[in-house]
Amino acid sequence: MNRTLMSLCVATALLLLGCGGRDEAGTANLNGQVGAVVASTPVNHYAASRFLEQSSMGPSPASVAQVRVQGPEAWIASQMRLPPTLIVTPANLVEYDLNLDRPANDRMGEHYNVSLNNLMIGAEDQLRVRTTWVLSNFLVLSTRKIQQYGALEYLNTLQTNSLGQYGDLLKAVSRNPGMGFYLDNSQNRRWQLNENYGRELMQLFSVGLVQLNMNGTIKKDASGKALETYTQKDVIEVTRALTGWDWADNNTRRMSSNFANYGKPMVAGNADQHDTGSKAVLGKTIPAGQDAAKDLDSLIEILVTHPNTAPFVSLRMIQGMTTSDPSPAYLERVATVFKDTKGNLAKVVTAILMDPEARYGDVPGRSVKGFGRIKEPFMVTMNVIRGLGCKSAVRNSNDTRNVWQNQQQRPFEAYSVFNFYPPNHRTQGTNVLAPEQKMLNSSEFNSRMYSNSGGMKSETLLNDAGCDVAAFKAATASSDEALVELLSQRYFRGAMPAVLSKSLIEAHKNTWQREQGLVLAAAMLDMASLSPAFGVSK
Repeated sequence: MNRTLMSLCVATALLLLGCGGRDEAGTANLNGQVGAVVASTPVNHYAASRFLEQSSMGPSPASVAQVRVQGPEAWIASQMRLPPTLIVTPANLVEYDLNLDRPANDRMGEHYNVSLNNLMIGAEDQLRVRTTWVLSNFLVLSTRKIQQYGALEYLNTLQTNSLGQYGDLLKAVSRNPGMGFYLDNSQNRRWQLNENYGRELMQLFSVGLVQLNMNGTIKKDASGKALETYTQKDVIEVTRALTGWDWADNNTRRMSSNFANYGKPMVAGNADQHDTGSKAVLGKTIPAGQDAAKDLDSLIEILVTHPNTAPFVSLRMIQGMTTSDPSPAYLERVATVFKDTKGNLAKVVTAILMDPEARYGDVPGRSVKGFGRIKEPFMVTMNVIRGLGCKSAVRNSNDTRNVWQNQQQRPFEAYSVFNFYPPNHRTQGTNVLAPEQKMLNSSEFNSRMYSNSGGMKSETLLNDAGCDVAAFKAATASSDEALVELLSQRYFRGAMPAVLSKSLIEAHKNTWQREQGLVLAAAMLDMASLSPAFGVSK
């Protein structure tokens, strides 16, 4: 079978599979088993690798070793103690003329891609990075409108707050100048309201469109119609509460690359621009006479404590870490932690990862019915690079100013505030939630057929990135079986399906230049990355 035909077959399989549309031997339904026993340390390779698929940007040899020694709970605790990894942009790339200084713009593009991928791949605080990635997919900002420096500072904002209180995160996001520009709250004045940010703050960042029970089921009226969460009047009142924010040091003239002063939170510089009247939001009152900062505090308190926010945000977080279609019981347990802690994200993330449904599948062949998630394109590439043991981004062999990255889904490049895929997308013909499946198109599968061969072309560049080249070369020199076993350990938790193992060996017997560098390993990875066993984390 040629590679194009194979890719189409695999694509069809993934599209039909979703994240759990088919039961397997050894499945169980753990609804309500709150007291189920979680495996104690040390854990085996399979369980550690599976856990890291959910809690990091992908298992690496070093991180698997850490989790095997510490166990998941202790690893989470150690990760929580790490300071956030942040990106520092050189001063000469902060202020320049976007139209006249093209060399600076090119250097900024290189800095943006390299530093962002370095953080995702090599940052020690991987739990925080994964949480930041999950948050960025529903607290969306895009370089299709804002400057790259603004996106990096927004990433820093998420990193700083991603394991803190959700209310503090929403305040920081609301005052972030990149978000202020992206969703227009910088233009929101008491005499000329701009509803864009206020609407998305409710619809996408907190309470959602329809009323939810704690287990995520939709509340309905007597006729069976879903109850809406808010009205247009609420949108206007929220918008009024958000008036009056502007760039920090707004009297200073800045270059076009940093016109919004992206590195500093927005300020309420002119009291006349803020509406100080009382506001009625979602049945609660924000008192009159408050300034913009106090109104923001009051508004976020209303949103974070609203009954909808706990299940709404918990669902987004679960979908980004463990399973796209959580059981009502799993969602309710996590949402309860959110509610009881007023959105303590460290505790919410811990609850997501250590829930009995999340850990039940740590035993090979055992899974919770319907549990799992399709890896989005960006995570596929991250998993491959971290599985190679790389410590930083791998430079592109055709243009070393760029890096090996997924071209279908680059962080902070979504086409709209609704992200690359809708969180409510369901597998065709079923009721199974599978948001990431929306990105499984012909372009994505075609790119997977050759992306690893391209990224692993230069042994020198892989070594420069700290990748574990020696292990793959040694396995290649030993035998095809040894190489497949190494791929199994790094990318399949040591449990590559026998049919895939056999297919990789059979399909690559005549691979050209198979003994040079990582050519054979890359070719096998190209084929393996098209398989459901790699593309779906269960």
